[in-house]
Amino acid sequence: MANRHRDFNELVATQFEDAEFAQAYITNLINEEDMELDEALRETIVSMGLQAFADKADISIQYVSDFVKKRKKFSTESIDKYLQKAFALKIKMSVESVKGEVA
Repeated sequence: MANRHRDFNELVATQFEDAEFAQAYITNLINEEDMELDEALRETIVSMGLQAFADKADISIQYVSDFVKKRKKFSTESIDKYLQKAFALKIKMSVESVKGEVA
């Protein structure tokens, strides 16, 4: 998010106080932009602000910073817990066959 004006960044961050906006933002990154879950979460955290996410997810700011900078990786269970706390979302996994391929 280079070269954006500070006021714009603050405006975007305040929009994450609206639960529906936050849910729509991260689910759009995953479902419409085809981002992997961890990358969508990183982008969402940066957009909403590391401290805001840390407060909502009840996690240390240092751990959030390490995740955003890819120094640490969250487990699937941790991501599910943080999504529930911060966005009232949960992970639902499914397994599907690849069309036309047989093992």
